[in-house]
This record gives sequence, structure tokens and C-alpha cells, in this order.
Amino acid sequence: MPDSRTLVISILAAAAAAVACAASVQFDTPVDRALPFLGVVVIALAIWRPAIAMAVPLLIVVENIFADEPTRLLAIGVVMASSFFLSPRARGEGPGVRGPAITLLAVLILRWIPFHDVVIWRELIVLIGAVAVAYTMNGANLAILLALFSPAWPAKVAVLLFLVAIGAAFWLRDRVKGSGGMAAALLIAFFPWSGVMARGWGAFVHPPRQADRRELRYALKPGTTMTIDVPEHADALVVSGANVQRLPCGTVLGWMNSTPITAADWGFMRREQFFASRNCYPRDPAGRIRGYGWSAWIDGAGRVLLPYGAKSIRIAVNPHLPKDALLQIEAFE
Repeated sequence: MPDSRTLVISILAAAAAAVACAASVQFDTPVDRALPFLGVVVIALAIWRPAIAMAVPLLIVVENIFADEPTRLLAIGVVMASSFFLSPRARGEGPGVRGPAITLLAVLILRWIPFHDVVIWRELIVLIGAVAVAYTMNGANLAILLALFSPAWPAKVAVLLFLVAIGAAFWLRDRVKGSGGMAAALLIAFFPWSGVMARGWGAFVHPPRQADRRELRYALKPGTTMTIDVPEHADALVVSGANVQRLPCGTVLGWMNSTPITAADWGFMRREQFFASRNCYPRDPAGRIRGYGWSAWIDGAGRVLLPYGAKSIRIAVNPHLPKDALLQIEAFE
């Protein structure tokens, strides 16, 4: 462990970093408002390599020069990722010291932003489980990945998952090595959207194509039919479901002319819905990222290609859907 003098200096430096970052916040997203906390994390990592503390002024610079939100948040993520990657193993303290420490900090960044959405007792289960796995594994790779993908509710599932992981970690500890710096860095780089990484990772592999839309916003009940004129230059219909998250993948919600419409529930990737949902990420996604940090998610909208040259389309909703289910006709693209 660091000596008492180092700890005192680190505490004072963390307080100074928090104050400096708080005074530099220019925007109102949860990630921007968490800048003082990120400064404290940087100083905690700097215990192992003091030069990492230079990330604090970098965070302040990023906050003040990038007005474009996605660019700014990604730049903040890259600065934090670099801090994790550059933090070396503590010398002379044994192999079990750095893994739990880096896991603790990584889980706090990945799962505890935005702070106002945190259910503390649930998240403490995941945090304690991740630190325990990191300790038994002499590293952080598996621990951080488990923490990212673990449900905090129901709590019994999280507890069981980590008990199994700790048992497996004892068996694997002499077979799998690594401090977790690279794994942590790759995940931390996208922490402003960690909820999307955890629940909508398909969006990173197959990102939604963004296009100009003509909004429609129809919500059709089972058995409903309607005809819609197709605007010029439109080539796809954006659709989603509502109250259909319990329906299996591939359920036909309706038909466009004779083409079956399969769609996911618009909100199935919200963290309160995802682990009970049976929906799949759309084949031709049209969703938008909503929220920040662990609360970030991507809506389940998808595209259905329009018949070539069609001037109008007829929508018929499957009459056998649950009574509260809706087929949402969102827009033309």
C-alpha cells in the first residue's frame, strides 16, 4: 500500500482536482457534471504513476474547447481510457493490489454515471462482486466485463453470477494473466454510453444509419388497417413496437402490403426492461441513442424497405397481438 505521506498528498490533490474540474464544467449532460468525480479517479490512478495526473488539465481543456456533444464526450472518454491504460502495476505490493483498485474505479465510471439513477444497494452487489473477482483473478479483465454485462436486478441473479465467477476465478487464476489495463481502457473510452455497450452492443457492430425523416407517429392497435401516401424520394418505413418486449424475436406485428413487419419494442433496451425482454436488435436499425452513461440506451426502431415506385402503402396490424400491443409507424426515410 502507498505510505501515509503519499495518501495525504493524493487526498489533497484529489480535492484540488475536483474543485478545478467543477469550476470548468460548461455543459449540463450527466457526463459533464461528473467531471469533478473523473478528476478524483485520475488522481487515484496517479498514485501508481504521478504523470497520469496530467489528465486532469486535459479533461478541463476538452470540456472547454469541444462544443459538439458527441465529440466532447468521446474525447473525455479517451482521456480517461488513457489514464487507465497508463496506470502500471504497483511495484512491490503483490499481484493482487492493482486489479481490485482498477476494477473499483472502472465499475464506478461505467455503472454509476449518471449518479441520480443509481440504486446504491443493487449496484454495491455488482461492485463488491467485481472487486472480489478481480482479487481472486490477480487482475481486472474478467471482473470489468462481468460488471459491465451483469444485471443489478433481480439482485439474486447478480449475487449468483458473481459467486459462480469467483469460483471460476480461483480455478483460472494461474491460467489467465493480465492486469486489465487494456480491457479497462477499451471500455472506459466509451463510458459516456456504457449502457449501450452493455445492452445494445450491436449498435457498435452494426450502427444505425441516420437519414432525413418525415415524421408520421402513428400508433396502431391490433387489427387496425390504414393506407398511407408515400412521399417522393422515400425508400424505407421506420417502425417499432410498443408493449411487445415479451414477444419473441421475429414475431410478425403486421404487414406492409404483403410484406411482414417484424419490429422490436421501442424501449426494450432500457435498463429496466432489457433483462426481461425477448426482443432482438433490429436487422436494419434506425434507432437513436438516448441518455448518458449507464442509463444510455438505443431505441428499437428498425426499417422496412418500401416497394419500388409505390405511391401508397397499406398497413395491416396483426389482430392476434396482445390487446395492449401497438405497431408504431414512426417515419418515412
